[in-house]
Amino acid sequence: MVKEQRRNSSVFKHLLGAVAVGAAVLVGFVLGLWVGDRNRRPEEPVTVVDTLSLGIVSLPDTAAVVEPVRDTVPEVSESTRKERREGIDYLTKHNRWNRDEMEKLPALKGLWDAVNHYDVETIRKYAEVLECQPLTTIIEGLDTSQKTGYYAAKNDRNITLSTYIRRLQQ
Repeated sequence: MVKEQRRNSSVFKHLLGAVAVGAAVLVGFVLGLWVGDRNRRPEEPVTVVDTLSLGIVSLPDTAAVVEPVRDTVPEVSESTRKERREGIDYLTKHNRWNRDEMEKLPALKGLWDAVNHYDVETIRKYAEVLECQPLTTIIEGLDTSQKTGYYAAKNDRNITLSTYIRRLQQ
C-alpha cells in the first residue's frame, strides 16, 4: 500500500512538472507574439500640446531632413528580400551556374547571359542589388581582362565559376 502511494505521488509530481513546463512554454509564446506585434506597429507621430491655445501642434518630420533623398533605392518588400536571398544563395553555393536554374530565380533572370557575354555593366547592376563575392570577383576580373565574345558554346548552358574566373585572370 505504501509503495502504491509513493508511485502515485511520483506520477503526480511528473504530471505537475509537465504541466508547469507546458505553461511556461505557452507564456513564452504569448509574450513573444505580444513583443513581436509591438515592434511591427508603425510609429505614431509625436505631438506637442501648446499651452497657450491648448491646440495640438505636430512636430515636423525630421527624418526627411537628416537623411539624404534616395530615389534609386525603392522600398523592399519581404518577397523581394526572399528573392534576393535565394539569388545570393545560388551564386555563392554553386560553382556551376546553370542558365535554366538561374532564369527560374527572379533576382538572377538575365544574369547568366550577361556573364556569358562578359557584359560588365549589366553584371555591375546585379552586383549593386545582390552584393555577393562571386559577382565582385567577376567584375574585378573583367575590369582587368577586357574579354569579349562568349564564354560558353551555343549548346552549353553551364558556366563553371572557378574556370571562368581563371580565364579572366589569364
